[in-house]
Amino acid sequence: MKTFFKIVIISLSIIVSPSMAFGNTDKQEQTDRVIVEITDLEGKKDIKSITWQEFESMKQSKSSFSISATASTVEIIEPDYIRSIDLVNAASQELSNWATERIGIPNLKSQIPLTSNNITVAIIDSGVDYTHPLLENRMVSGYDFVDNDTDPMDEHYHGTHVAGIVAESTNENIKIMPVRALDEEGNGYDSNIAKGIYYAVDHGASVINMSFQGANYSTFLANAINYALDHDVLLVASSGNDSSNTDNYYPASERDIIVVSATNKYDNLASFSNTGNSIDLAAPGVEILSSIPGSKYGVASGTSMAAPFVSGIVAMLKIDNPTSTSEELELILKTHVDDRGALYWDPLYGEGIVNVSSFKHVNLIQKALNSTGYVSLPSYGNVRLDKEWTINFDRSIVDKSTVEVNLYAVDQVIPVQVSFNSNPKQLIVKGLDLYKPNSNYLLDIKVKNGKRYLMEFKTES
Repeated sequence: MKTFFKIVIISLSIIVSPSMAFGNTDKQEQTDRVIVEITDLEGKKDIKSITWQEFESMKQSKSSFSISATASTVEIIEPDYIRSIDLVNAASQELSNWATERIGIPNLKSQIPLTSNNITVAIIDSGVDYTHPLLENRMVSGYDFVDNDTDPMDEHYHGTHVAGIVAESTNENIKIMPVRALDEEGNGYDSNIAKGIYYAVDHGASVINMSFQGANYSTFLANAINYALDHDVLLVASSGNDSSNTDNYYPASERDIIVVSATNKYDNLASFSNTGNSIDLAAPGVEILSSIPGSKYGVASGTSMAAPFVSGIVAMLKIDNPTSTSEELELILKTHVDDRGALYWDPLYGEGIVNVSSFKHVNLIQKALNSTGYVSLPSYGNVRLDKEWTINFDRSIVDKSTVEVNLYAVDQVIPVQVSFNSNPKQLIVKGLDLYKPNSNYLLDIKVKNGKRYLMEFKTES
C-alpha cells in the first residue's frame, strides 16, 4: 500500500534526554543467532532461533544439544538480524504538547463518540508499563517474547513512550496490546519480532505499530508482515533515524505497510528522518511528550514518535468505519493530510503531514444508504427494545458464513447473535444489547455471491 490534548500530569512529571543507541547499523549487521529449519526423523519441520555456536555444534554432533536430539536435517534460513529502536536524543527540556494540536487530535476525539466497540493497537516494542496512570485502563493482554512469559513490562522506556502517544491520540475504546520483542537496551531479534506480529494478529489486533529499524532485509520478518496483511491488519512503521534512504532499511522499505517520516513543530522534516520511495506519510517526531515508566512523562524525538500518531489515528478511523478494509482505511487516512514538499506525493513527506482537524464523523446508517447495489426492504417503526429478527430466504442456508449480517446505529456497529432455527431457510438475528428507545437502526444483510439487503427500523419511545 503506497501510495495531546494537553497531557494531564497525574503524578510526578519529568523530562528525559534518552542516551540509548538509535539504529546502530553496524550492530544490526552483526548477530549471534541464526534462524534455522529443523526437520525431525518423521519429516516434521520446526523453525527456531539458535546461536551460531549451537548451530556449529549441531552439525558436528546431532546429540550435543537437546534441540537436535531427534533432528534429521538442520538448514539455515537466514541470520536472526537485530532491529533497534528509532530514537534520538531529546534536545529540549521544555514540556510541550504541540504535536497533538498540530495534527488535529482534539477534533478527531470529539468527532468520534465512545462506543461499546473496541479496536486494539499492538505495540511491538520494549514492552509497556501497563501500570502507568495514562495507560492502565487501556491495556489488553500481551506477551513478552524476550523472556518468553506473559509479563510484557517495559524494561527500557521506549515502548511506554510509544504507547502513550497512541493513548493520547485516541479515545478510551482504543486498546493497547503490549508485545515485548526488544530488550532492555532497545534491541530485538527478528525471530521475536515476527513472533510478536503473529501473536498480535492471532489475538485480535487491528493495527500493529513497529517503531524500530534494521539495516537488513529479512524474509522471515517479511513473512510475518504478509501474514498480518493477509488478515487485513494494518501495519505502521517508522522510517528510521539515520538521515538515509529507506531502501536500505527494513521494515521501512516495505511498500505494503504505512511508513512514516518525522517532522518538527515548524512542519520541516526532522534532520534525522530517513526518506525514500516507501514513505507514505509524515507526522510529528521532534520533542514529543509522552509517558515513561514509573508514572512519569518525558520528551523524546525520533521517527519512533511519529509512527504511533498514525497508528492511533487509523485505529480511530477503524472505529468510525468498522467495515472498511485496511486498504480503504489507508485511503481515508491519506485524504487527511497537509501537503508539504513537492506537490502531491514526495519521498520526504509522502502524501503529506497527517492532519485530522477537518475530520467529520461518519453516520453509519447514512453511509450504507448512500451506497449502491442494494435492495431496500420495508422499514419498521415502534420496534421493541428486545426485538429479534427472523430473516427468511428462498433456499436453505448451508451455514452462517453464507450470510453476513451487520446491525448499525448512527454511530456504532451493534454486536449481533446469528442463529438457526428448525427452518433451514431462516436465520434469527438478535442484538446482544438492548436497543435504545426512540433510536434509528439499520439491518444490513449480504448474501455470499448474492444480493445485499438494507432494512431501516426505529425503536419505541
